[in-house]
Amino acid sequence: MAGNTKFYEHIGDYLSAIGVDAPAHPLVASLKLKEKEIAERSSNVEPGTMLSGGFYFLSLKQIVEGQVHYGQTHYDCQTGTLYAIAPEQRVATFDIKTRGDVRILLLHPDYIRGHAIESLLRECGFFHYQINEALHLSISEKQTLANLFDALTVELSQPYEPSSRDIILSNITTLLHYCLRFYRRQFLQRREIFSDWYGRLIKELDRYYAREACHQLPELQEISDALNVSSRYLSDALKAQMGLSAKACMQQYIIDKSKSMLLANMQSVNQIAYALGFDSPNYFSRLFKSKVGVSPNQYRKQRAEKH
Repeated sequence: MAGNTKFYEHIGDYLSAIGVDAPAHPLVASLKLKEKEIAERSSNVEPGTMLSGGFYFLSLKQIVEGQVHYGQTHYDCQTGTLYAIAPEQRVATFDIKTRGDVRILLLHPDYIRGHAIESLLRECGFFHYQINEALHLSISEKQTLANLFDALTVELSQPYEPSSRDIILSNITTLLHYCLRFYRRQFLQRREIFSDWYGRLIKELDRYYAREACHQLPELQEISDALNVSSRYLSDALKAQMGLSAKACMQQYIIDKSKSMLLANMQSVNQIAYALGFDSPNYFSRLFKSKVGVSPNQYRKQRAEKH
């Protein structure tokens, strides 16, 4: 029934469901499927079924028709892109048609326990982007990634021996580093598209504080949802533009707003802290001093003396 969710804990179970032979290694697989094969495999999964797994999914493909649904959003796919999905996340496809070969990497977290690649994957925020924030590749970038996928596929087809895991993880590490490079390049080269993210953030925070009462500090997830992007994507876009994470930008906004409130009226520091949504005035004072160098009361006194 469309709308069901199917969860695959093991890579082999997922591959079996789409009609692909079990991988040589149960915790990692790299595939290269032809255009005709994709159409055949897609027919094994009912359109609209939410799929989720206990492993990382990285796919290089050019979808020319159809929709990909991710959580509550959907993406009309028309370009060559790299899709990255973390364990436990859900995705559904509707009437997908691709052009050219499709390359897929499936990586179970158990395969990388204790390896440096665990930290690298945490740095790869794009695994937590929405599908509509996928990486759009140039022809040369797509070819570079295709070559890396293919090298990994070849290595995984070799007989397993003591050095295999190190070589496989080295290949995956290189692939992820290139993905990071291309994502960062996308932000920098398309600066005209991303350049207003800071302005959008400020406007959304203005709207948040325009409410009659703020009983808590604005949360990054809430602000990101209002801007229709994932929190990781917003943070990466702001880092490219401002050199600061989304959390740091939000803190700076709150500090700037508190400065204005300290100088505009004679509300107590406690009143200002509560008005901004802080549970504890002491926490507000500590944060203010860490950012400004003096306490809120000292800041107010210094500015009053100058005027």
